[in-house]
Amino acid sequence: MLGNAWLAGILAVLELILGFAMLSFPLFLGTAAVWVSGFVLCVVGLINLWHVFSQPGHRWWSLLSGIMYLVVGAALVLAPLPSLELITLILGIALLLGGLVRLVVAIAMHREAGAAWRYFNAVISLILGTMVVWSWPASSVWLIGTVIAVEMIFSGWTLLFLSLSPRQS
Repeated sequence: MLGNAWLAGILAVLELILGFAMLSFPLFLGTAAVWVSGFVLCVVGLINLWHVFSQPGHRWWSLLSGIMYLVVGAALVLAPLPSLELITLILGIALLLGGLVRLVVAIAMHREAGAAWRYFNAVISLILGTMVVWSWPASSVWLIGTVIAVEMIFSGWTLLFLSLSPRQS
C-alpha cells in the first residue's frame, strides 16, 4: 500500500509533531488558513478575468465570477481576523442548522434502525453549534485552527499506523 514504509513513518511523525505544535497556536493556524485561502481566491479571480479576454463566449459569467473571487480573496488577505470571525460564525450557524435538520430527520425516522444514533448526531451538532455561536467572536480564536490541527493529528496517526501495518503480498 505504501511504497516506502520508513518515509511514510517519518512523514507521519512530522505531521504529528506539527499537528500538536499547531494545536498550541490555533489563532495563528486559523489566520494563516484564511490568509492562504484569500491568496488562492485572488489567483482564481485573475484566472477567470484572463478567461474573459482570452476565450469567446460566457464572458459575463467569467467577469462576474472573477470579480467576486478577487473581492472575497482580497477581503480575506487584507482583513484575516474579521474574516476568521465571519467564517467561524457561519460554521457555527451551519452546525446549528445541520443539527436541527438531523433532529427533524431523527424524529421522522424514530422507528427505523439506528434512530438513537440519529438523535445522538443531532444533539452533538446542536451542542457544537451552540458552543461556537454562544461564545462568538471569542470562538474565532480557537475553532478553525483547532479543527485543522486535530485533522493533522488524526491524519498523522493514520499514516503512522499504515506505515507500521504488515504488507499484503
